[in-house]
Amino acid sequence: MWAVENRTDEIPAWPEPFETMSEAREFIRAFRARNEEQGYYLTADGMRISPIHVELEIVPVED
Repeated sequence: MWAVENRTDEIPAWPEPFETMSEAREFIRAFRARNEEQGYYLTADGMRISPIHVELEIVPVED
């Protein structure tokens, strides 16, 4: 199982873990595409930043 962490905001990027690394990568691709479409990512503290600057990390989920 794999989780995607949003290191920019220090929160999980999605509440549930992904079963495969491939699913986690696809989530990141879709996340960036959604934010690219709107033109920015809104951080937890209200700043608008470029979606390419959002730090997303795939981490293993420990049982």
